Formats: sequence, C-alpha cells, structure tokens
Amino acid sequence: MKNFLFRALTALLLLPALPNLAWALSCKDAMTESVNQVIPLLDEITISKGDAVRGRLLWRSEDYTVGFRCVDAQGAPQGEDAFFYWDPDRTVARIHPSIEVGVTIKHVDHKIDGGNPRMRVGKGTTPPANRQNCKMYWNHSKAKKCATSLMLNVTFSVYIKATGSPPPPSGHIINHGVYDLFQVDGEGGLNTSPNSNFRAGISGLGQIHFIACNPTISVIGNAGNTVNFGRIPVADINNGAIQAQVPFQIQVDMTQPGSGNECSNQMLVASISTLNSVKDGSLILPKLNGGFGIAISRADMPGRFIQFKQSMPLGPVNNALMNYDFLASLIWIGDNAKLGPFSATATVDVTFR
Repeated sequence: MKNFLFRALTALLLLPALPNLAWALSCKDAMTESVNQVIPLLDEITISKGDAVRGRLLWRSEDYTVGFRCVDAQGAPQGEDAFFYWDPDRTVARIHPSIEVGVTIKHVDHKIDGGNPRMRVGKGTTPPANRQNCKMYWNHSKAKKCATSLMLNVTFSVYIKATGSPPPPSGHIINHGVYDLFQVDGEGGLNTSPNSNFRAGISGLGQIHFIACNPTISVIGNAGNTVNFGRIPVADINNGAIQAQVPFQIQVDMTQPGSGNECSNQMLVASISTLNSVKDGSLILPKLNGGFGIAISRADMPGRFIQFKQSMPLGPVNNALMNYDFLASLIWIGDNAKLGPFSATATVDVTFR
C-alpha cells in the first residue's frame, strides 16, 4: 500500500512537468510568417432598419485564402491536428447585440458565440519525427524529436448578420478597435507564446449605420417566384453542357408606403445562398448524384456563374422600381440522370454597401 501511494504521489508531483500541448503547435502565414490579418470595414455600411431581423445577412467580406505553415514548437513528435479557436480574447461578446459577426468556411457560416469553441481544419504536424525538423522554419525547439511540419490552405470570409435585437437609437454601431475572430492552434488549446500563431480579426464596426429604408425585395420567375425548367428530355444528356437557361428577375421596389427615404443613391449588393448541397461553390444539387445541377448568372454574363455566399453589386437605389436580370441554368454533370421531378431553393439577400 505504501509503494502504491508513493507511485501515485510521484505521478501527481510530476504532472505539471509534462509537455504542455497547448504550446506545441505554432502556425503562421507560410508566405509572410505573419500572425495577424485584420479585415477592415473601410466604408460606411448602410443597413435598413427593416433588415434588423434575426438571421438577416447584412454584410459579407471577400474571400481570403491563407496557406498556414504549422510547426512543432515544443516537441510533440506524435503530431497534432490544427484548429480554429473562435474568439481567442473573449471580446466578441462586447459587440453591440443587434449584430452577429461570424466566419464562413466551405459555404458554412460559423457563429462565434462560445457555444462551439473550436473547429478542426486539418493536420498541423505529423510523424515521423526527426531532429532536423526541430530547426526548420521559425522553430528553434531544442527537443530531440519534433513532428514533421505541414501546410494548411484555408479559404474563409467574414459575415455580419442581424440578431433581431434593436439597433442603437442613433442607428450607429459604436464598437471600435479590432475584434479577433479566431486563432489557428493545436489540440491542447491556445498557445500563449507571443507572435506564434495566426489570428484573423475584424475592425471598423463603427462604420455600420442603420437607416430608415425598407425596400420590398421580390424574385420574379416564369412561375411566380419560381423558375420552372419544364420537362427535360433524358436523351439530351451531355456531360458538361447547359441543357436549359431560364430568365428571372430580382426586383427592388422603393415605391411602397413605408419604404423610407434615407437610402437614395445607396449602393445595393446581393448575396445568394441555398440549403441544398453545393458543388464547386456555384452549382446547386437538387438531388445527390442526380447527374445535374443548377447555376445562377447575370443575364449579361450567362456563362459566368455566381458563387454562393459572396457579395455582388446590383446598383444604386433610385427610390423607384428596379429590376435586375438573371439566368438559372440547368447543367449536366454526369452521363446519367435520376428521373422524376426535382426542386431546389435559393435565397437572395439584398443589402447596402
């Protein structure tokens, strides 16, 4: 019994000296070795007070692609996964409650609210380990064995949505400074060593201004607010070919009572999303392995398909009825197709720039 207690106590005494995996992984921009990227709101973003409803998209940044180089900085030869740790400084909660800031990766919006503190993005380091690997890149670890460094390429954008809470009485969001949205780090948690791990943040939230402007947005297709492709002959299947293109319009109506008068000459932007599966970022799949998909383009650029969840300019508000012409294209993506009726849904969010 004494020997058992001695071994147990020894283990407890030695526990703090075990390697701290929170410090094992260091990830930076592979091209610049940068550890900071701030996405700024440079221009005023004008938002209709009528859009302050829960879940309404208010703004979306362009896509950013970063190649991360992760190295074993503290001797973890078994390798580590890399994660996005959301809100590393716990400051996002200080943002005005009328707006939600989040990150979009692979067409999925990730709300930063502390409910899901991290998301795996891939392998950061992997065996086999060797002494030379400890000296590579910016790693100066004295460990005898370090895991092999790996590269991670991640494309992301930042979005702002309404939460349903009322905007400030003045209409102006009062948050200033930088709010870090995520840190790239290893399995054990956040690396507290300075300038070791990449962070992305947002600044300029004070540029957001809610105004009295509430246009009526409609989608006008060949079957009400629906685009109907009609009967498609299976004999026409030709992998990669556009089988049919059907026009539709996005209509912005500023003539209705209650539309407001504070948004004249504001620039409208649109973003398209879908709850269906998506291929290549621009092709809606009404049926999995169905052999076809649906893409959307501007009418004047029929072969340039719009990427989902990306901002595109429409034009300035002129306090009248404005129509914007688009095409829905049915495209074959295989040599066989599933027979029978199909449907898919796309949502158009129209906001101000």
